[in-house]
Amino acid sequence: MLDFVLFGLSAFMAQILTNLDNLAALLALTLVSGAKRSVVGFLLAQVIVISAALLLALGVEDVVPHWAGYLGLIPLSLGILALIRQKRGSDTETRPNLDTGASVIMVTLLFISLSMDTFAVLAPLLADSAPAFRTAGVIGAVLAALGLATVALLGAKAPFMSGTLAQRLERLVPYVMICAGLYILSNSWTDAI
Repeated sequence: MLDFVLFGLSAFMAQILTNLDNLAALLALTLVSGAKRSVVGFLLAQVIVISAALLLALGVEDVVPHWAGYLGLIPLSLGILALIRQKRGSDTETRPNLDTGASVIMVTLLFISLSMDTFAVLAPLLADSAPAFRTAGVIGAVLAALGLATVALLGAKAPFMSGTLAQRLERLVPYVMICAGLYILSNSWTDAI
């Protein structure tokens, strides 16, 4: 039981740390476009990303079960590239902007575009796990998405949840992706037992 809780917690933390940029965008959107539209769009995007990661994990299991662990190269590579960009100080990723009257669909698309790092970490993590662990991972990721939405609702009114805090926490994302990639690469043989 503790194994499932720990795996769910690792998926929870991966979801949180790869969505810090989404949290900053969500906080800004709640102030500009309204809390309801922004949070619904964010949650829809997270459901789509988590579902896509789970579907990829299930598809990889059926097609190439012994090669699933090599999907860890994706978050590892993306983490290393993000760390190099961070060290150089040349973050080339631009933040998409939305009008104040943006629909829920547009908000959802914005958050899907910002969630590729989440997908890159969750898909290999779930693909490299036994089915019971996948369930724990999906539950952890969903709870994290709900927690982020709650923080955004509360944080939109709090002055300490400014861009400075989010930027500091966002610096952890490359390290999380590197650790997730290394975990998936090193642990792939243990889940088959």
